[in-house]
Amino acid sequence: MAFNVDEFRSYVGERGVIQTNKYDVVIAFPWNNGGSLLNYQVQSPDGSSVSFGDMTADLQYRCINATLPGVTLRTADINRYGLGVVEKMPYTGSYTDISLTFICDRYGDVYNFWYAWFNYIFAVNGNVSKGTVSQIDSSRAFYTAEYKDNYAGLIDITVYDNAGYDAINYTLYKAFPIAINDTPVSWGDNNNLLKLTTTITFKEWSFANVNLVNNKS
Repeated sequence: MAFNVDEFRSYVGERGVIQTNKYDVVIAFPWNNGGSLLNYQVQSPDGSSVSFGDMTADLQYRCINATLPGVTLRTADINRYGLGVVEKMPYTGSYTDISLTFICDRYGDVYNFWYAWFNYIFAVNGNVSKGTVSQIDSSRAFYTAEYKDNYAGLIDITVYDNAGYDAINYTLYKAFPIAINDTPVSWGDNNNLLKLTTTITFKEWSFANVNLVNNKS
């Protein structure tokens, strides 16, 4: 059968397309116990402070780049009959990390938020002259890790169609940053915005509105 351009255009026009620039990213922390990050505030250089809860609301409007999480199957090479042709057989699945990029605000709160979260997970920020306690929490010693239930959050990534309805929705559970990229600054970049990119890992994700239906009667 010959390829029919009109049929192709009609089908795509009926089903539509999804653009990559209509999405939002929402970060939330659970009220699990007294150690939750929601009990902390981000201190600005001008002396003001903003809570982690308020910062997550601001970040929703500052995420200019995001990646949707993927999944991979790990396989083992199996000889179908003990020899001969090799066949791949899956034995487990794994999730891929994602990256999020944010434009920073004039007070530096976005920058401080991610470094505070990172330092809360594992206390690496401080100064030897200030002793052996973390700057974010005086009760924490240097180079110690917090309990995962206290620092892990929940991240929702939603992609919308042109009519504004949810088309794709991921929920990442037990999510937290594992890397903050270097951020270049230059006197020659007069019109560029300061951006921060972070790598997020998570325990698992759920994908909304995905169901396999067996049509067999």
